[in-house]
Amino acid sequence: MKFRTSLVYAGLAALAIAAGLLASWLVFQRHEQPRPQTAALLLHDAKPLPDFDLKDSDGQPFTKSSLLGHWSLLYFGYTHCPDACPTTLAALNQVMGELARRPRLPRPTVYFVSVDPKRDDLKLLKTYTGYFNPGFIGATGGEDALHALTQALGVDYAYGKPDAEGDYAVDHSAFVVLVDRQGRQVALFTPPLDAKRTVADYSDILKYYGETW
Repeated sequence: MKFRTSLVYAGLAALAIAAGLLASWLVFQRHEQPRPQTAALLLHDAKPLPDFDLKDSDGQPFTKSSLLGHWSLLYFGYTHCPDACPTTLAALNQVMGELARRPRLPRPTVYFVSVDPKRDDLKLLKTYTGYFNPGFIGATGGEDALHALTQALGVDYAYGKPDAEGDYAVDHSAFVVLVDRQGRQVALFTPPLDAKRTVADYSDILKYYGETW
């Protein structure tokens, strides 16, 4: 009886070792998978986003949980931006048009996060983003809440000196952040965005992270 019990324990131990070796092999294979050659900056390791608390242009909470379960493209700017923001949002609309020609490819949600909450209320954000694409979602919040998110993503912004009429410019980073289904920053798309190349890079990045369609 003791001999049989020893055999059972030995068998269980062997199974555990085999499972561990298999897990290690899978991890090894994941790290050995060739990184795609993209125009986008693919981060070496996916970077989890911190908790944050903003509002979207429908007045709903925009938090880390809002980014879970789907891929997302985040762009940070402001509605009074004279060039970079409208150019990038127009390019992202072209990206969505290109994605429409590949319906099986997971469609990301596009978020325009305003770093100018003093002038960009939710109603204005909804109108502004809807001008480029009705599916785009605007979001903003208090400066502390914005700082928690932008600092984690490496997004910089600074307010210029107001003119005689109180208008001011906001200098801000111009890249688009790609966030995966787990709420992790995985890549940056830098301007100018070419729709076909951006979609090709997006497809390659998804394959790298094990997405199938």
